[in-house]
Amino acid sequence: MKEKFYRFMQGRYGAHYGMDALSKFIFGFMIVLVIASVFLNNPIITNVGMVLLLVLLYFRLFSKNITARYQENQKFLMVTAPVRKTFERTKRNLKDRKEYKYIQCESCKQELRVPRKKGKIRVTCKKCGHKFDVRT
Repeated sequence: MKEKFYRFMQGRYGAHYGMDALSKFIFGFMIVLVIASVFLNNPIITNVGMVLLLVLLYFRLFSKNITARYQENQKFLMVTAPVRKTFERTKRNLKDRKEYKYIQCESCKQELRVPRKKGKIRVTCKKCGHKFDVRT
């Protein structure tokens, strides 16, 4: 039985990439729909949405057109890049908040990291070379 499943999955997108970013987003959206259905009490919208998302998820998983599914995922990643970048930056800043302070260059607005508790220091921007003083 296991061998039949392995043969069935050979050459399919799900076997190569598993749950890519777009599939994870679709799955998360399905969970949000389930939670929203508890509060909305509208089973028609919820059931239709769930079925459509589930069909889309399985279609992507069992598709043999790997290049098309890969391109869909890349397009999704490009569209969501600014949002993901903001969350990653916030996560990094919270992690490093005890040792480093993040500032912006006065001329080019490049984000710079300076050590905390060093008093007033002179900072040189690596992007534009502008020098300015900052209190850490």
